[in-house]
Amino acid sequence: MRTESRRRLLAAILPAVLIWPLGACGDETPAPGEDVTVEDVAEAELGEEDESGMAERVVTVEGQVLEILDPGAFLIGDPGVLEPSVLVLSRSADFSDQGLDVTDALVEDATTVEVTGTVRRLSLGEFQEDYEIPYDPQVFEEYAGESVIVAETIKASVDLE
Repeated sequence: MRTESRRRLLAAILPAVLIWPLGACGDETPAPGEDVTVEDVAEAELGEEDESGMAERVVTVEGQVLEILDPGAFLIGDPGVLEPSVLVLSRSADFSDQGLDVTDALVEDATTVEVTGTVRRLSLGEFQEDYEIPYDPQVFEEYAGESVIVAETIKASVDLE
């Protein structure tokens, strides 16, 4: 009977032991403290069920300023047509409280920024209610439902290439 019990126990445990390492494979969201990229944030699916683990997470990403949409909003990423980008939004009407003057010069000078902020799903109504900022819906409607970063701090440097 002892041998039979061991066989049953082994039969119950063996599949779990063999399958468990496979859980570490695939596209997982980096754990807090690990590197997070613009691509990680851009590809995060922040629907009703946040399978990415990115919603409301504080991250730090680095990317080049690609486009200015508003004094309080710009896109960052790696230059290139197919590269993902992420919308960075200010908690106020602009980024002056963080020492960043958001002008087209940031794009022209190939400015790289390091942004630390909270990842959110863009709902302009909620965002305007939370931060009382009157963003133009026509400018931002294409980003509705996308992952964005609400900036807490920004460090800028000019790319010298």
